[in-house]
Amino acid sequence: MQYNEIPVINDKPIPEEDELVRKQLKELGQPVFINGEDDHDRRERLANLVNGGALQSDDAQSEDEEKEEEEEEEVFYTPGSAELYDVRCQILDQSLVKASQRIQQQRQVLQNNPEFTTFLKKRRTINSKLADIELYGSQVIHGNTRAISSVRYSSSGDLIACGTWNGSVHVLNSNDLNPAVKLLNGQHTEKVGSADWQVNDTTLITGGSEGSINVWNITDSDEIIKPELSIKEAHLNRITNTLFHPINNFAISTSFDQTWKLWDIKKEAELYQQEGHSKEVYSGAVHPDGSLFLSGGLDGIIYVWDLRSGRALMPLQKHIQGVYSLDWSPNGYHFASGSGDCSVKIWDMRKLDHSGDEIFSIPAHTKLVSDVRFHCGKVGVNEDGNGVIGSFLVSSSYDGSVKVWSADNWILVNTLKGHNEKVMSCDVTSDENSGVRVVSSGWDRTVKLWQ
Repeated sequence: MQYNEIPVINDKPIPEEDELVRKQLKELGQPVFINGEDDHDRRERLANLVNGGALQSDDAQSEDEEKEEEEEEEVFYTPGSAELYDVRCQILDQSLVKASQRIQQQRQVLQNNPEFTTFLKKRRTINSKLADIELYGSQVIHGNTRAISSVRYSSSGDLIACGTWNGSVHVLNSNDLNPAVKLLNGQHTEKVGSADWQVNDTTLITGGSEGSINVWNITDSDEIIKPELSIKEAHLNRITNTLFHPINNFAISTSFDQTWKLWDIKKEAELYQQEGHSKEVYSGAVHPDGSLFLSGGLDGIIYVWDLRSGRALMPLQKHIQGVYSLDWSPNGYHFASGSGDCSVKIWDMRKLDHSGDEIFSIPAHTKLVSDVRFHCGKVGVNEDGNGVIGSFLVSSSYDGSVKVWSADNWILVNTLKGHNEKVMSCDVTSDENSGVRVVSSGWDRTVKLWQ
């Protein structure tokens, strides 16, 4: 009878569990995740690291070195253009300026850091204001016959962009949910995956399942508005996200063709295409500084991309189903992910290493999490008449609910119920007069306002 030799570490078998394998790789100072490596490959790599170098003969080691050299020679990459180099330098310069401003503001807050009791009182005030959010209004968009897949507030909070599965795009007044302008129908022939507003502007970008991207200039006009720009066949398959970069000339799109792309909107040019996911890319989020991009796939993996170099910094593989939504916190280091595994995970860029661990996992919903949105703004007025600034997280789900979470201890503050079916999307804004306003859209073809 033959027995398979079991690799050992210091006379102990190498563990079968992937969690323990990763832990030991981390202890050895080795990268835990390598692109394209599965659990078996990772365990084999650990065995080679621990036993191979010590037990192999000189000839075997030289053969391994030759193989490694051959593999290095086979590394494939596409050289970037001079234009792309200039774009990355521009992103680098502007992101450094934005990061410096953000860090300076955070330092000022730390210098004025109140005592714990004062902080706790403020947090209770914020949570009590958020707990008061309730249904304010509901609207069915005239002529729409299918689910409303995406809702997004403009930077000012005055307008709400809506994308639908019948291919139409609508812009509503955020006060009463009535149409603010008329957009030309038929510009998307299939499902609209998402909509996004340009920073501090009224320019709107949308992407459809037919693979085209449209850019709209929303003006106060009684005339029907046509797309200012239309990119046909931007992707080979369904577009799931279209996002403006903080540098308004640029935009990013994600797609079922397993790629995401960076675009120069003014030049109507594709700057580059990025692969990496083994399944469809469903979600994305651009860092507030413009330096990083998150992509989430139906493979359950989140990649953190550095837009200044084009490199994937790390894969995050803690979700067990597809990642359907991503968003950065305004603080610049937290981000949230929503998944088909019903959880919302909170990540901290300051604490991420090759282990890829989240800092908090919220069993948020009972079905797929369709959207997550961070917000920081005035949530109301306290007893002395001063505005209360607070940060919080909103999530929506196919379980029919929208939930509001505290953004420091991640506790549930409020559950908003009003949709009869799946909630497809949500967004949040705030102002001095109305306080916090949440908008949501659903499979029931309604847009609901919560205030």
